[in-house]
Amino acid sequence: MASKIIFCFMIGFLGFLPEITKATEYWVGGEKGWTLDVDYQAWAKDKTFKVGDTLVFKYNKDNHNVFKVNQTSFQNCIVPPPSQGLTSGHDVITLASPGKHWYICGFPTHCSDHSQKLVITVEAGAPAPAPLPATEYWVGGDKGWTIDVDYQAWAKGKNFKVGDTLVFKYTKGHHNVFKVNQTSFKDCIIPSSGGLTSGHDVITLATPGKKWYICGFPSHCSDHNQKLVITVEGEAPAPATPIPAPATPVPTPGPATKDDSNSSYRVTISAYKIFVGGVILIWTILTLV
Repeated sequence: MASKIIFCFMIGFLGFLPEITKATEYWVGGEKGWTLDVDYQAWAKDKTFKVGDTLVFKYNKDNHNVFKVNQTSFQNCIVPPPSQGLTSGHDVITLASPGKHWYICGFPTHCSDHSQKLVITVEAGAPAPAPLPATEYWVGGDKGWTIDVDYQAWAKGKNFKVGDTLVFKYTKGHHNVFKVNQTSFKDCIIPSSGGLTSGHDVITLATPGKKWYICGFPSHCSDHNQKLVITVEGEAPAPATPIPAPATPVPTPGPATKDDSNSSYRVTISAYKIFVGGVILIWTILTLV
């Protein structure tokens, strides 16, 4: 008799469990990846993208890249400045806000002649997972920011992301730091202003793409290789929008799953705690009767 009561209680209680949809990881283009002459709108047609999901752009980094653009640039295949592009060959973008999102390849004619472009609509859902803690990188490690250091070797194994910081540590009066574009980086062209000179300069990586830095002291960049280029991954943060506090706490989404299943396994730990507590309570009452 007791077991029947507990079983009925379990069935009834499970019917009231709240639902939480796990975030989904979508590999853009499926097995074809991010390349030429793929109908990406057909690929996206039957998918429901939600806030917190991720897009993975997989491609040969020598032949393609990824730019997040607006509607006009998408329609006319207008490529933003190179510094805004993602170029790793395995770019992961978290869908942090609802609405339309547009992406194109910035290589010549790839967007205009080969339809290497994607537009999706992201629905509001559970909030995006909390970002990983930002990392503080001391440029050059123990050597700091000085002459005759291979900064590309220092940067090689590091994964720079939006929100991370670079710390340039050097002797004030002997070095400085300039953020430049690709041309100035290659030719060691020093800007007329905008240099950092404190000896302990901290730069927050606020946007994705290529970032170039050089020392502006004579011959330090050209003859002593005091220059650094990195690629920052991630997505530029969306403008802050006030959101009313929810009436009940919003549960945190579970870990990402792959696009193959698109399953929506729904469960909450707190609900099960209540359930187990209820079972124990009923069992206790029945044993006392």
